[in-house]
Amino acid sequence: MAAIPIYDPSMNGSELVIKRVKKKQFPAMVMFLVITAIFLLIGIIGFLIENYVMVAVMIIFTLPFLIPAIIFTIRYVRPMKCAPLKHHPEVLKQADWMVKHMNYQDEIILASPEFFAPRSDLTSVIPVQEVLLMYKGMVYNHLNTVYTWQIETVRRKVVIPYTQKQEPAIANSINYLAGICPHMKVGFSDENIQYVEYMRTMWEEAQKTIAAGQNR
Repeated sequence: MAAIPIYDPSMNGSELVIKRVKKKQFPAMVMFLVITAIFLLIGIIGFLIENYVMVAVMIIFTLPFLIPAIIFTIRYVRPMKCAPLKHHPEVLKQADWMVKHMNYQDEIILASPEFFAPRSDLTSVIPVQEVLLMYKGMVYNHLNTVYTWQIETVRRKVVIPYTQKQEPAIANSINYLAGICPHMKVGFSDENIQYVEYMRTMWEEAQKTIAAGQNR
């Protein structure tokens, strides 16, 4: 098992998030660049030996791989073009605040009194005041069982996959978060789902009222 990274408050939270985003783009970028280079090489060799079948192969297959290669390269070089940073740039400030004031971390999460984030997805920084419900779930398919940690907030739902070996660690993280998230309930039930729906409706109405007041 790989060692769990230890973070400390001297680190830059936004840089950690950006590195994570770039890390996700890197494998696809390399794969498409390599495939594109291979077809270009085939075409060049075909041109030099006057084998125009090889040149035709290059022409047909280069573009479908070149376009995603360019897209992933741009995303790697400019991570702010990637989701969720493109749609939620405030996550960088939240990550900075979370790491600067971090007072808890375990195998699953990093947390401060105001925010927390799953280690597996540092771009999902969540305000503790917005958490409504957490529960564990399982999805069955013909290959295996997928375990998920599901977090319902007033804005969205975050689903974090995990392995069966991480079950105790997930439970420990949920127990800790239950102590710092004032509006959070634990466990899937009809009552808890209704609570989430009600709180989201109330939050949306509050946002409309605030927006109307600002437009006066």
